[in-house]
Amino acid sequence: MRVSMALIWYFASIHLILLLSVSKNVAHLELNGSVKEKIRCMEKERVALLSFKQKLVDEYDILSSWDTDVNSDCCNWKGVECSNTTTTHHHIIGLDLHASDNYERCLKGEVGSSLTQLSHLNYLDLSNNLFDRIVFEDIASLMELNYLNLSYNNFATPIPPHLGNLSKLSILDLSSNYWLNHDLRWLIPNTLSSLKYLDLSSVVSEDANDWTIAINKLPVLQSLFLSNCGLPTPILSSHHSNINFSRFLVELDFSWNHINFNSSKFYSWLINLTNLVYLNLRSNNLQGLNYNDFENMTSLVFLDLTSTRVNFHSLKSFGSLCNLNSLHLNFNNIGGLLSDFFKAFPPCLLHSVQSLHLASNNFSGFLPNFTMLPSLKEIDLSYNMLHGRVPQNLGQLSKLEELYLNDNLLEGEVCETHFAKVTHLKYLDLSNNPNLNLNFKSNWVPPFQLEEIYLRSIKLGPIFPKWLPTQNFSYLIDISFAQISDIIPHWFWTNLSANLYYIDLSGNKIMGEIPDLPLNYFKGIQTINFESNKFVGRIPAFLFQSRLLSLSNNNFSDLTCLCKIGISPLKELDLSNNQLSRQLPNCWDSMDNLEALKLSDNYFSGDLPHSMSSLIHLNTLLLRNNQFCGGFDSLSSLSSLKAIDAMNNNLFGAIPSWIGSKLPNLTYLNLKSNNFYGNLPSSICNLKRIHVLDISSNNISGSIPTCIHNFQAFKQTSDPSNDFDVDDNGMEFIFWKRERRLLVSAGYEGLVMVLKGKERLIIGKVLRFERFIDLSCNHLTGKIPDEITELVGLITLNLSNNELTGPIPGNMGQLQSLDSLDLSRNHLYGPIPATLSQISRLSVLDLSYNNLSGKIPTSTQLQSFQNSSYEGNPYLCGDPLKKCFNEIPREPNDIHVNENKNEDSWFVLGEFFISMTFGYIVGFWGIFGTLLLHKRWRHAYFKFLMNTIH
Repeated sequence: MRVSMALIWYFASIHLILLLSVSKNVAHLELNGSVKEKIRCMEKERVALLSFKQKLVDEYDILSSWDTDVNSDCCNWKGVECSNTTTTHHHIIGLDLHASDNYERCLKGEVGSSLTQLSHLNYLDLSNNLFDRIVFEDIASLMELNYLNLSYNNFATPIPPHLGNLSKLSILDLSSNYWLNHDLRWLIPNTLSSLKYLDLSSVVSEDANDWTIAINKLPVLQSLFLSNCGLPTPILSSHHSNINFSRFLVELDFSWNHINFNSSKFYSWLINLTNLVYLNLRSNNLQGLNYNDFENMTSLVFLDLTSTRVNFHSLKSFGSLCNLNSLHLNFNNIGGLLSDFFKAFPPCLLHSVQSLHLASNNFSGFLPNFTMLPSLKEIDLSYNMLHGRVPQNLGQLSKLEELYLNDNLLEGEVCETHFAKVTHLKYLDLSNNPNLNLNFKSNWVPPFQLEEIYLRSIKLGPIFPKWLPTQNFSYLIDISFAQISDIIPHWFWTNLSANLYYIDLSGNKIMGEIPDLPLNYFKGIQTINFESNKFVGRIPAFLFQSRLLSLSNNNFSDLTCLCKIGISPLKELDLSNNQLSRQLPNCWDSMDNLEALKLSDNYFSGDLPHSMSSLIHLNTLLLRNNQFCGGFDSLSSLSSLKAIDAMNNNLFGAIPSWIGSKLPNLTYLNLKSNNFYGNLPSSICNLKRIHVLDISSNNISGSIPTCIHNFQAFKQTSDPSNDFDVDDNGMEFIFWKRERRLLVSAGYEGLVMVLKGKERLIIGKVLRFERFIDLSCNHLTGKIPDEITELVGLITLNLSNNELTGPIPGNMGQLQSLDSLDLSRNHLYGPIPATLSQISRLSVLDLSYNNLSGKIPTSTQLQSFQNSSYEGNPYLCGDPLKKCFNEIPREPNDIHVNENKNEDSWFVLGEFFISMTFGYIVGFWGIFGTLLLHKRWRHAYFKFLMNTIH
């Protein structure tokens, strides 16, 4: 969410002063390469820049103006600033190569040592690129530097102490890299005495116990940013009670560190920073603080206490903070009526506050009287329990720019009056209030121009609202699940901005065809989500210029456009559950950025095309419920694959041996219900990361490989419940995602598995905790290998409907994570291992229709299953089946009688067997002895037999 304009101007002025102090010679850097008359750079420095360029990867010709022609003046090159002197030749004093468009167009590679030749350089900005190599000793040799920004790159080298020798350095930003060292010792020599601005966000770690000592060595520091550093709780000794830089500090950011500020000395230091203008303590534990601890910070303009557990008693102590115009109190479990909360606001704060964020608390009751907040520009009341109608006095907030009321229980109608004077509104989110109805007159023209609109799951339809074409949605439009059942009108396409990056129409009943617009219609679109509608016909090519395209659950029938799209930036493509048929087009080499491809539930047939081998970044491939045939050798080069789901197709052939060697990252493999045959190759055991292996309902024969114990992922036990501990900080992802304005997500969340006999859709993080092997309904023979008992993390094991023999492994009880075990319909024999009763988590067991024998081990666990779990084993007895012979109940008073009866029955049984044996001998010799002794009878008997045969 954006800081209010007043706040932006306030901080801009602070940073402007800092930037001006960098150098009186660097007023600004020329980035457009315009000609500077009568300025010539030093030849030595020109050669140094060309050498620097040679080690870069410049895919987009960003440095095309850096010409090797000897007559080319490097002072005119993009990003280069030369000194403004009267001499003929000029030194390079500034180099600004920062990228500004989210890594889409940036420089890569190495920051070469040739920069050491630029000895007069005092301004260096390489931020927002993808540089990954740098020699810091070279940078540390640029002694004139007073501005250095290397933020948002891929650097992963140690920060040497030499950097502390840059005594003229005033602004330093190393944030958001992968620096290897995790301390700040390079700050301790106290040579950075001029440093005023320091940003080490996402750099330092919990190993940096000396961070307070290091920071204390910066006597004139004004701005300190240590966000997301994993900092340990500061412990200040007595000689740190007066920290040197405190009196100059105006900006302080400790957010996202999860620090437990339990040091009273640190508290006393923090609350005495009376010159602070900007204070961000988001996502820390400030449970010991109260709101009145901030009453001396009278200069505060921005205060973020999101997810800090600050004790809430009263906001009256904020009465001295009359300069505060941005207050963030999200995720603090503040409860009660929202009206009571506003009653506690000091009058001066009600009039001054411009940005108020109270999301994800426990507020109830009605929305406030908005006229009490005349300066309001941003208000976020989302994710609470507010109900009732939206008050019409909302329309009096003439300065309002951002309004977030989503995920509450609001109801009733919103009409023109609600926005009567709201002329500056840019961001509107009313989503997930299912009883809220937008009802505007057909000729209403809103007084605002929205850049982003979120109207998910409210009553917007049944037709497309006619006020929408008046808006030039610059960035985002989400009208999903809005009860629209209409054809997309022509104006919808003509009014969309070319800069739109996110559009979501999913979950409606929108009909008709999508027009075939020009290929570059959306220049920078990130996400197009049209799933779960009633679109028909051909899929137009221009949609493939997005990064994420979801068209699932529609009635599209034509994919011939695939060979017309040219180069596509797509990362995720979902065409599942449509009417697409025939063979896949052989044009996938135009999508070499693709990471997830979902084609399930269509009518595709034929072989997988060879061009799919060019999808080298593909990690998810979903082909289930189609009619694909042949093998899938075209996937053998896709080493990034993590998930393959080809269930319910006509694929045939042997399971390829390369699947274990060429797909080392495979986590999910589902080949259920195909026509694969032959043995399971031993190379399949190389899938050390496999979590889900389903090759059921094929024609696989042979034995189960004993190397199955190589499945390393099955040897790890995890508790899925830990993944659902939704704390304040975990929930903040929703807002963090919105702030970053980027909603592209490629992955394999959402795979179907057969668990406990039923198909289930496994979504999100839960999938990481599944450990699943299903080899059922094949022709596997031999024993169940004992090595399978080493897979202690296994949750589901299904070997049913095979031809397995031998006993159940005796150590089966080692599988303590097992929730479902099915060994039914095999030829297993012997007793049920007693160790099986030790698996306390077992909820599904099927051992039916084998040749198991003996008594079912006695335990609460095994006796809890129905008869059906054991039926079809004629020699198996014990609860819940029939009693075993030695378990026939006896009356206590007849113990001796029963003993005698037992003895008698054994005697009778013995007589029976003796009589049967004697009778067999007599009968045998009575017949065959007669034939042997009487020749005529013998000939007559054999003649009778011959006549019978013929």
